[in-house]
Amino acid sequence: MSTLIYYNSLTALFIATSIFGLLFLTQFNENKATLRNYRIVKRILTVAYLAVAVGSLPELLVQLSGTTIVGSRDILFSQVINLTVAITQAFIFTHSTMLLLDTKKINSKIVKYQVVALVIYITVAILSYLLLPKKATEAVVFVLTVIYFIALGYFTVRFLRHFRQFRIIMDNFYSDDVTARMHWIKVAFFAALFIGTFALFVTYYCSVVNETIFNLTSLCFYTFFGIRLLNYPWQFEIIEMPMTEKTKYEQSFSAPNTVTGLTSYQDMLHTNSDTSIEQWIAEKHFLKSGITMDDLAKFLGTNRTYISSYFNTEKGITFRQWINILRIEEAKLIITDDSKITMTELASRLGYADTSTFFRQFKAKEGVQPSVWKQKNLSN
Repeated sequence: MSTLIYYNSLTALFIATSIFGLLFLTQFNENKATLRNYRIVKRILTVAYLAVAVGSLPELLVQLSGTTIVGSRDILFSQVINLTVAITQAFIFTHSTMLLLDTKKINSKIVKYQVVALVIYITVAILSYLLLPKKATEAVVFVLTVIYFIALGYFTVRFLRHFRQFRIIMDNFYSDDVTARMHWIKVAFFAALFIGTFALFVTYYCSVVNETIFNLTSLCFYTFFGIRLLNYPWQFEIIEMPMTEKTKYEQSFSAPNTVTGLTSYQDMLHTNSDTSIEQWIAEKHFLKSGITMDDLAKFLGTNRTYISSYFNTEKGITFRQWINILRIEEAKLIITDDSKITMTELASRLGYADTSTFFRQFKAKEGVQPSVWKQKNLSN
């Protein structure tokens, strides 16, 4: 019974990876130049998905012939194969997820060094199995396993650094937590690393149950990532504008503003122009739902790069953090003036998409939930 479940799970994995691999290969509905990285990722993952499908095929064909090979494999050979596949998949999914968080070209020099290191790793693994005695091969496999986990640490650091930069860019453009909508990429990255590590675990502790769990886990991961990747073009507009270095509007202000003569945020802040930052705050534009850095830049007649630089270097905060500070201060004023207002109505008036976001931001700044703050301050 357990063997039947194992082969059914392997069949499902073969079908899913084959379908998604072919979909990645044949879906051509994105023509934007800024989707260049997405097209690269699809080509890379076409190979990765179809490789998983092809890797599953021999065992399925053997099973059709009535022979069972689960548990009877050459363990050392399986370890070598799993190590090479795991580190290759880690490399592929690290760079794929990083590319999906950016519109710029990847640093080809770094990638070339990593590809060379990857080829050397795979070559050493295969040649050690083919040419060395069993004991020597076991020692090499142990060293390669240690190197694999070091590589996972390196890939994790690189991805987290890239994701942190992505969050800063998003927070410097949007007032809402847009990064949360792309959180699936971070989940996919760590899921890919888990799959690779789990594959090694199954190699050392080989059983029908463990391999079935591995197949089902892999099936969930490849299906999840495949669906998300196919829907990525519809999410791309979220990151397209912030990732564009200069919008058409900004390009017209790359030189000092010909109308106001402003060349920096400090000039803009202290000018007597009607379009000042004080006026923007006084008119409570920060309460508008979905307000962006571009909206502020257009109101002030300046370049969003100046504003972003001011927040990051002078104030040490992002645009989103600044908007939240203004909104929370406004919330305290509204609560004081209107004690009967509900939290849902208050969140809506402040421009938050939902009440939970308002609660989270209020507590982050004041240390307590708005209802607690209301009760404490109104009683005083």
